[in-house]
Amino acid sequence: MSPVRFEVDESKAVNIARILLDLIEQKHWLVSMPEYRLPQSLQAGSREHALYLTYIISIDYMTDAEKLWSKARSAYELYPEMFTPEKILDVGERTLQVFLRELGARFGTCAAQTWKRISQILVERYRGDPRNITAQPLTIREIKEKLSDFPYLRGDKLVNFYIRAMGETGLFKVKDLDELDVPVDKQVTRFTLYTGVLKLKSGKFQGCANDDPLRSLIQGIWRKAAKTIGVAPWKLDEPMWNIGSKLCAYRKCGYCPVEANCDKIKGVTFRENLLIWVSQP
Repeated sequence: MSPVRFEVDESKAVNIARILLDLIEQKHWLVSMPEYRLPQSLQAGSREHALYLTYIISIDYMTDAEKLWSKARSAYELYPEMFTPEKILDVGERTLQVFLRELGARFGTCAAQTWKRISQILVERYRGDPRNITAQPLTIREIKEKLSDFPYLRGDKLVNFYIRAMGETGLFKVKDLDELDVPVDKQVTRFTLYTGVLKLKSGKFQGCANDDPLRSLIQGIWRKAAKTIGVAPWKLDEPMWNIGSKLCAYRKCGYCPVEANCDKIKGVTFRENLLIWVSQP
């Protein structure tokens, strides 16, 4: 079998990035992210807002993000106390597992342990408030160091997502937020591959859609394209994620604002987060 060989189309990436930036400036519906639609009773910028994002992002993996955040909004309006470290540390593990499974967490036991550990760290180090992680403005690197003890939030898939969500909403004070890379997940990978920005020139690739080598390749592509058009890389995440999840996943090309620049690549299969990619003749 031929060795795996990738190829990057930098000019295509720049052209698509310009379209994505235009969507952002239009406040297009393809830029709206599920984590930014808050429960009615939640005040933006508050401690409760920071806790809500922290807990839900920590379980936003291998799940349907739209459903997870929709259920989280409903659950918060009924049981806001379940999103506080004090209550989470007080409630029984079994009760917490059931609550998290109802939210849509993939693994209830693991999710409960994650929330307990996050709560413990927040209470012991940050007076129960995630905003205190950046009581003073910090660099991305410094924030990642502080997050290194937080289960799942420290992971390569979620850490950029978490910093982006907290930084964009002003809950984290980030000195160099404009340098934050795109958080690579299955939807961003799908978008990058389907459009032909990243091509498989030979061989067959099988691996995690959001791990290296793909993660570094994809982040590098969009970092360079973003610099070319003068925008922060992480800003491109929002339209890419929406197009990937709502259009690319169903091959709804006729509705896609980047269709004219898309190669509609075939031979790409996703099984959960596993990517099977076969080069085409």
